Amino acid sequence: MAYYEMAQKVFAAENESLAQVAAQLDDTFDQLIAQIQQVTGRLIFIGIGKSKLVAQKIAASLSSIGQPSFTIDAANAYHGDLGRVASNDLVFFVSNSGETQEVIKTLLALQAIHGEDLATVALTGAPQSTLAKNTALCINIGVNQEADVTGLAPTSSTTATLVFGDALLVVLEQVHQFDKEKFAQYHPGGNIGRLLLQRVKHVMHSHIPYVDEDTAINDVIYRISDFGLGLTLVRHPQTQAITGIVTDGDIRKKFLSVPQVKKSCATDYMTRGFISINQNERNQLAWKKMAAYGISNLIVEDDDQQAVGIVTIHDILE
Repeated sequence: MAYYEMAQKVFAAENESLAQVAAQLDDTFDQLIAQIQQVTGRLIFIGIGKSKLVAQKIAASLSSIGQPSFTIDAANAYHGDLGRVASNDLVFFVSNSGETQEVIKTLLALQAIHGEDLATVALTGAPQSTLAKNTALCINIGVNQEADVTGLAPTSSTTATLVFGDALLVVLEQVHQFDKEKFAQYHPGGNIGRLLLQRVKHVMHSHIPYVDEDTAINDVIYRISDFGLGLTLVRHPQTQAITGIVTDGDIRKKFLSVPQVKKSCATDYMTRGFISINQNERNQLAWKKMAAYGISNLIVEDDDQQAVGIVTIHDILE
């Protein structure tokens, strides 16, 4: 058997396990969502080994939508991390077997500290386990078998736990009416934040190149090169009103078709008028406008429709 065929079998086995876990979900999931809506503290995920690594991903995803979440390694809980848990938190204990001693000991220790005030959830593949019986809520994410050769290595079970976390994320997005604007608030440093939060004036070039309509084409080319924006605005020589724009593309397209190239000037190459955007618009609108017109830059105007800058696609996305 080819190795890729073995890999395909792993995908198939894990897909089958996911379908099984999906079928196991019931109104216990609804109870969990209701409890999350009522909690005034954080969502805390406690596990050990690979379960803890999976829990870290779930907690990180939930934090990214404004649901305060973090993980505690059950092995470190007895060395001071128990103090990170408050009675108004909702604590998830992650153990496929439901018998992981470090996880169970942490559960019992926290219950001794906080009593019945502490809300607890078991994420386990064993609904009759010690962990399941000692938590207020149990989510059954058990799989029939792991996908590895021995049937012992965490494969299908960890995948099921990850997908459960994704399901929790998506449902909570719906509950909180989470949209792109809110997502950007928690991701201000990435492309999403630049598109949805920042305005055009935050990224535009305010030093604008100009030439007159009768400027010789050689000087037009020099002006475009000096500014490095791939374009220059064109003004009427008497009124100084902006009448058009010349881009690198305009020159390349028209160069051979213009008679007496050496004697040509800006008006032979320019596009009359131009596509513009107000400086207070979001970057997302600028990006959509460029895509709609098939261009890579926009002239930026103030509220009096005076040109105050130039914004390029690179300014928005990089």
